[in-house]
Amino acid sequence: MGGVVFAPTMLGVLKGCSPSTGRWRPELFTASQAALVTALSDTIIPATDTKGAADVGVPGFIESMVKDVYSEEQRTSFLDGLERFDEKCREQTGSAFASLDAGAQTEFANTENRLAIENEAEEGPQFFLVFKELTMVGYFRTEEGATRVLRYEDIPGIYQGCIPFEDVGRTWSHNH
Repeated sequence: MGGVVFAPTMLGVLKGCSPSTGRWRPELFTASQAALVTALSDTIIPATDTKGAADVGVPGFIESMVKDVYSEEQRTSFLDGLERFDEKCREQTGSAFASLDAGAQTEFANTENRLAIENEAEEGPQFFLVFKELTMVGYFRTEEGATRVLRYEDIPGIYQGCIPFEDVGRTWSHNH
């Protein structure tokens, strides 16, 4: 994903944005944009032995982030990025991304991912990487992503309440 989280994504997470598994009715995205967002998020995190991105509500999460968290400029840039992505797909494959079969979607997305990584240093944030980040952040904020895909421990680490001081060697400290 890269070392830096796009600032609006972090803001949305801090505001508590999370995917919902309820029926998604797009409010900002057109029908073709919603189909693209669904297909692309599911290409990035497809269903395997766990649910894919679309199954856990990631497309609605992405729309919510763009609609409710992004500034007007960021929103316009994202929507333009969706359109350019689909136009490029049509030019290169003859079809909209959402109309391609899964193999062709994966191949096109992999190429776009590679190009975005190559171009980011010179051109700044790339649409595909922003979209990928939104997909991954949304997915791992769901129960499926957080408990079935990632290793989950209700209380991380092993609690040992009574350890002889000699076994520890020193006591813990903290700064005030």
